[in-house]
Amino acid sequence: MSVPVAAAGERVWLLDMPYGVRFAEARWVPQWRAHAFVGAQLSPALTPFAARPFSYQRWLEDDLNAEQLPAAGAAVPRLPRPQQVSGAAAIVAAATSGARQFLLADAPGTGKTITLILAAAEIARARAVRRRPQVLVTVDRPASITVAHWRASIAGLTDAVAAARWLIISPDQLPKLLATNGKPRFSFDVVILDEAHLYRHVDTKRVRAMRRIAGYAGPHSGAPFVIAATATPSHHPAELTYLGPVLAQVHGETPGRWADVGARMAEAGLPLQARYGRWTWSPEAMGSVALQQQWTKHVRGWLVDRQPPLMLHRAADWGEPPLEPMPATLDPAERARYALQWRHFQQEMGLARQGRSVAKGRAAVMRFRQKAGLIRVPHTVAWVLGQVAAGRQVVVSAEFVSTAAQPIAEALVANGIRVARIYGTGAAGVDVEEERLAFQRGAADVCVFTVTSSISLHANELLADGSAASGAPRVGVLHQPGYSGIAARQRLGRIHRDGQVGEWWLAYAEDTVEQDVASVLMARLMATTDLVGADLAGLESIAAMLGADWLDRDALVGS
Repeated sequence: MSVPVAAAGERVWLLDMPYGVRFAEARWVPQWRAHAFVGAQLSPALTPFAARPFSYQRWLEDDLNAEQLPAAGAAVPRLPRPQQVSGAAAIVAAATSGARQFLLADAPGTGKTITLILAAAEIARARAVRRRPQVLVTVDRPASITVAHWRASIAGLTDAVAAARWLIISPDQLPKLLATNGKPRFSFDVVILDEAHLYRHVDTKRVRAMRRIAGYAGPHSGAPFVIAATATPSHHPAELTYLGPVLAQVHGETPGRWADVGARMAEAGLPLQARYGRWTWSPEAMGSVALQQQWTKHVRGWLVDRQPPLMLHRAADWGEPPLEPMPATLDPAERARYALQWRHFQQEMGLARQGRSVAKGRAAVMRFRQKAGLIRVPHTVAWVLGQVAAGRQVVVSAEFVSTAAQPIAEALVANGIRVARIYGTGAAGVDVEEERLAFQRGAADVCVFTVTSSISLHANELLADGSAASGAPRVGVLHQPGYSGIAARQRLGRIHRDGQVGEWWLAYAEDTVEQDVASVLMARLMATTDLVGADLAGLESIAAMLGADWLDRDALVGS
């Protein structure tokens, strides 16, 4: 099928049209993987679907037309803080020294986005030779929030806009950047991996695409400079797979020697073992927090002891997020329902263990967590009502929609509470960025969300239009905290950001297995380091409590 061509006075417009939306004047072009319209101007019906600045569609559109549209419209100027300027300088120093990667592991809410933009722009300027340098930014979901946040942040730094061509894309869109032969369609000078821990499992489609685009298998010289950014790098050193190329570089080896990061670390003496196809701590290390910390510090030294350093971690100068237990006393009927669900779970787990069925074991854990969370919904709702009455804005973090997020939101609305809903990628017909802004501007008292990262819900946030979010104190509850230390740390950072203290509460049913799990989570969640999101000792303890110690840990954390 031929591609459309613009005549004199016309332009090729690429459109960002949701699945199922169709217009007669726009057609799908497989070669571009986008809908296209040719004409002098977009019609009013098509204007809402125009390619946004720094998007994949705008990137291609600019290449197809002789005249490029402005990179970004009006934006709120961003004034970098000293910590962001110094952080960017550290990244630039690493790039200038010839390093191919850098790990920015600052705590949640410390302003990593602006730090990354400043650094990428400066590195891009230095790499400009025959063409305008190009920067790729990969972001977490939901894209409607994370992409908008990055777009506004880049547009607010006019020097950065001028320094390079910027492409912001979600991990699921990365395959679009590969040609049919699997090779990258574009050459990037800098690649930013926001929430880099998303790329720790190398056997996923998006990670394979990212590694090709970022030249992971290629020689150190000439590779794009990769900035990995995350406040929660890994559960243990073997998960730092996304740093394989720079670990190879600091050891004077080829990237191929570090294609399997866990195997190479084990060869270097780390107490690791392969289990269910992935690397984790050895039994000896699993039982010793001191041993884990010793080897974590050893690996960190590979990066921070370099001159200049290849890693930067700075804690939030306003302290760690406060976290308190929130037990719910179940009434007799609720306790009977809880006991019944616990018995069912034990039976299902026993059968799954007998048959060595990981799928059934994982399903049993998920069902129990869902039903236990559903039983506690009235208690969380009552707590939220009290917090709102006290003049606070409340965030509720849940892992499941139908058994937690949705019933909590519906019960609050029934009580006259205004609720913003951010359910993963958004409920049907819901614009999650509009929902977020409703909460931030004080039009909603409560935000119920299932995402783990990449959204800001803190007080006094500087919004894209130059206004500030409400100053009401924020308080949050982990209704379903999950078993992943990485995910939990990310959730805490949604309101504990940019100098704003966000108080958190961890909900559980009193005198149940949830209480035992909560005690482990409370102890382990804050026992983190600047390289490890949470060690796995706590996860092993939780697995034993559930009779699920025979399962792979990913069957528990779900990632």
